[in-house]
Amino acid sequence: MTNKIKRLAQAFSLISALGSGSLTSCIEPPLHLPAEEVIVEVPTVITDMDVVWSVDVNWQADWHFGWDLTDISISGDIDYPTPSNYEVRRYYIGTEPGGEHKSDGYDAFTIFGTSFRRSYNFGYYDMLMWSNIDSPEGTQVVIIDDSKLDEVTASTTVTRGFTKTDSKDAVTGVYNQPEIFYSAYERDIYISRNIEDYDYFDEVENVWVKHIDAELMPLVYIYLVQVVLHNNDGRIVGATGDAALTAMASGTNVNTGHTNNSPCMVYFPMRMKQGIDFEGENVDIVGGKLTTFGLCDMEGYRSYTKAEYAGSRTDIDNHLLLTLKFSNGTEKTFNYTVTDQCRMQCHGGLITIHIDCRNIDIPEKGDEGEGNMFVPTVEDYEHIDYEIPF
Repeated sequence: MTNKIKRLAQAFSLISALGSGSLTSCIEPPLHLPAEEVIVEVPTVITDMDVVWSVDVNWQADWHFGWDLTDISISGDIDYPTPSNYEVRRYYIGTEPGGEHKSDGYDAFTIFGTSFRRSYNFGYYDMLMWSNIDSPEGTQVVIIDDSKLDEVTASTTVTRGFTKTDSKDAVTGVYNQPEIFYSAYERDIYISRNIEDYDYFDEVENVWVKHIDAELMPLVYIYLVQVVLHNNDGRIVGATGDAALTAMASGTNVNTGHTNNSPCMVYFPMRMKQGIDFEGENVDIVGGKLTTFGLCDMEGYRSYTKAEYAGSRTDIDNHLLLTLKFSNGTEKTFNYTVTDQCRMQCHGGLITIHIDCRNIDIPEKGDEGEGNMFVPTVEDYEHIDYEIPF
């Protein structure tokens, strides 16, 4: 198992300070003219993930699959990484708060590290920041759309071809799991001429400093998924590596963290480990890590809110689809309902399924149906709708 899982903090400060140039001789040291440089620092803080990942589950005690070098090579570390750079969208809204975002007051730029200098006018600003994703060139699947000034959105790309079912939670494609990134959106930041509106004077930088509280929140969440195979005795010999979780949101609002209403099936890899001690019993476990925007129509994570789902899409269920390999060389895709576990941990957590393998019939050669569901064609997959008994 990895070291204690960490995440980016629930809070950071934007420290703004006005630049050089005299406003009035009666203020010592002077505030400065608008449209001069402002210093903004964005420190990040690391806090424990335990609070986010423990609704009714102690993940460190209940995660039995472990995480070794092979798992890391397939799915990366189990952590919420610290970003190295950010996108900033700054909106000058004028002398009154709550103003609309206009193109003539809009500024977009990238920062590396945790500070930048920029020119400001006196008045009110909104500021949106999101972390860029550090991934090998050409491999990023998250798509950011900032064409609308008031609503930046994130989505992901389709992989593994298309599927369809006749159920109410049908999907049209198997989507890539998004990379983890974060955002903060602070409104009505006031750049004032009054020194009483500033926190202190920085003698080293020769500037007044104003702290602006904001929250840096994850927009993508981690689920650890483990399928515990009891009494296997060699019946199931492995997994194809193909798994998917259905009825997850296909995108999110970067400003608010609220997910969209469009369900999709998210693909992720799983692998089998044999001979694992589970509370004194020798079992086999199929496990993997999934990253997702979360459930449809879901509020983004906040440190002060419950992790239970409170959105409108209670009409759709979440299913884990997993293709298992049997001792006679056959394969079959199984469907297991995990709706309750997802809704109780809607911002990520631990999903566990227990299977008594004595209750599973090994499929005969030629009797597996279409076998693995992850194929690049459109077909009817009603035949994979099996509940796994325990």
